[in-house]
Amino acid sequence: MTVRIALRSALFALSDALDLVGVNDFQHGKRVAMIARETAALVGLPEARLDNLVFACLLHDLGVSSTAEHQRLVLNVDCDDRDAHCVRAQVLLLPFAHLSLVASAVRYHHTAWKDLPLDLSEADALDSNLILLADRVDALLLRHGMDNPLVHTEAIRHEISALADHTLAPEVVDAFLAASAREAFWIALAPRHVQSYLADLTLTNWNVSIDFPQFRHVARLVSSIVDAKSHFTAAHSLGVAELSRHLGERMGFGQDSLAEMEIAGLMHDIGKLCVPDEIVEKPGRLTFAEFSMMERHSFETYQILRHVPGLEKIAEWAAFHHEALNGEGYPFRRSADTLSWEARIVAVADVFQALAQTRPYRGPQSLEEISRILENYATNGRLDPEVVAIARDDLDGSLRAATQTF
Repeated sequence: MTVRIALRSALFALSDALDLVGVNDFQHGKRVAMIARETAALVGLPEARLDNLVFACLLHDLGVSSTAEHQRLVLNVDCDDRDAHCVRAQVLLLPFAHLSLVASAVRYHHTAWKDLPLDLSEADALDSNLILLADRVDALLLRHGMDNPLVHTEAIRHEISALADHTLAPEVVDAFLAASAREAFWIALAPRHVQSYLADLTLTNWNVSIDFPQFRHVARLVSSIVDAKSHFTAAHSLGVAELSRHLGERMGFGQDSLAEMEIAGLMHDIGKLCVPDEIVEKPGRLTFAEFSMMERHSFETYQILRHVPGLEKIAEWAAFHHEALNGEGYPFRRSADTLSWEARIVAVADVFQALAQTRPYRGPQSLEEISRILENYATNGRLDPEVVAIARDDLDGSLRAATQTF
């Protein structure tokens, strides 16, 4: 496959997804990146280090997929379990060459300066402390209110000053106080300015293209974050990816298309990070208001993926998994004449895998019941009859593909 993906664009998309976890608190990672970079520039870090720091900040909460955990960390940065998501993030980052560069800094971004391991490199120690500083500042901003941050700057600066020598390195505090003395520092944290700030950065060492096998690792990383949101959806995205590939093989698709369908399956629920935990894990029927929140996730998936060059088709296949041939799906109300075979395959794989897996309101369905439900969906125009027939013709093989990771 000759398609290559821009790493910078892919990681900014991943950052967009992580921002969804806050539900009503968007751009946390991006504000942390701004605060840390502006501070680090006054510490005197070279450009390459500043670039790495930006991506460490954008991905520092990679281990958080639960809205409850996000809220807990914002409201109490010193909560007892604050280190758990740092460990999870490091595990996710280490296998990928570029991302491993920032793994240690992310791992220790909730560790006080005086408690950092002695064998941690000087660079990683400083970077982790810069992330900790920026994370604290943003948490304080959120607590005080983002409407007019200039009203709260002195209170925040005072709280940060008190952390010198133990939680924060003295040089980090001094640099922050110098950077934050400018009103522009705080005004620039408004949403429209944050986007412009990051778009203007050169980020030279991260402006590289990766091939599809490398991007597949990024997609698997994304799927593990999404599926960790609830134990009920553990390995759901991976199962959808494997089943999409299995069905595509049986329908005669080539290797390139199969690889792209697998990526779509891995990333189809990335928008679900914006759905509150209590809705995802509700044991009963969703209310109208709750279901309207759930309906957002496919749209968010599309918005995140469509801006990554090389993923334009995959963005549609992933985001259209709740569309229906009869035009009664959501959220785009697509109909049969605008739904590709690949999108239809991912939709069938999503339903099959969900039926085979435990949900908060039911246990896993039997193969007989899965077959019956799929046939009903094909008959009423929700799913493609030909794809459903392929799945029903090989129920055992489809089940193995959908659940082999359990």
